[in-house]
Amino acid sequence: MVEKIVKALIVSIFISFIFLVTFSHVYTVEDTENKKVYQTVSFKELTVEEVLKKTNLTVRKEDAVFPSIGTSLDAGKITIVRSRPIEVTIDKEKRVYYTTKIQVSEFLKEIGINLGKKDYISIPLDSELNTNTLVIKRYIEKEKVAKQSIPYKVSYIKDPMVALGMVYLRQAGENGEKELHYKQIYFGGTLLKEMFSYEKIVKMPVTETYVEGTATPPKNYIKSFEVIATAYSPTYAETDSNPWMTASGLRSGFGVIAVDPSVIPMGTLLYVEGYGYAVAGDTGGAIKGNKIDVFFYYPYEANHWGVRRVRV
Repeated sequence: MVEKIVKALIVSIFISFIFLVTFSHVYTVEDTENKKVYQTVSFKELTVEEVLKKTNLTVRKEDAVFPSIGTSLDAGKITIVRSRPIEVTIDKEKRVYYTTKIQVSEFLKEIGINLGKKDYISIPLDSELNTNTLVIKRYIEKEKVAKQSIPYKVSYIKDPMVALGMVYLRQAGENGEKELHYKQIYFGGTLLKEMFSYEKIVKMPVTETYVEGTATPPKNYIKSFEVIATAYSPTYAETDSNPWMTASGLRSGFGVIAVDPSVIPMGTLLYVEGYGYAVAGDTGGAIKGNKIDVFFYYPYEANHWGVRRVRV
């Protein structure tokens, strides 16, 4: 009886072995880092990735796996070549990369680093990567641009049509601007040299111009009387429409004043006390009777004039 049981057991084991060999998939994984070999069996065909999961092996994206991760295998051997860390210092910045490359040039190509003719590397490109550290110093030429203000000049122009003692601003000054271009040379992240290249004017300064009057009241005139004189400047807030257009068609400017045409006919040449020679070339809603409105280029000068009683 015992003999029959033993024979049946042997037959069962033999049949199981034949079934296992015939219908299973045997996989072997070699890990070159720890020189260990792992084995697993599956009743279905697996991909390399699935085999690694069954053997509890993880890989970095930089590790080399043969065949590749996505390959389906009926059975066979899988080899893992582990990547190793390389500390790369570029100028003053350190970074760690993982690689399986053997030659320096191949490693640099893998991490996307191209060397210039004047760059320095601690190991020749055609050498084996037999170290865990690599030093690269870049030779870099840069352009530095510095902006500098150009001060405006001030000029005074004498005008025989403007009253003696009157000084008004004809044109406000504006500073200009220029660019100073320098060539800088860096090596290993350190500035070695800075040289002046050229300068470029990007905005010309505007000269501030004042007009000084030299005129005195005329000795011969047809009529003289007193008026109230206000002042305005060419802004939309102070005029009805276009600040540079007058009722007579003349362009606004110093010496063109607004009058009441029923008192002072348009086109009349007159001398305004403290202001100078002027022409009646404009009108205004508030200018009625013995009133005039004299012109200045800038609001602060019109405000400074204020309201005055003058003779014309």
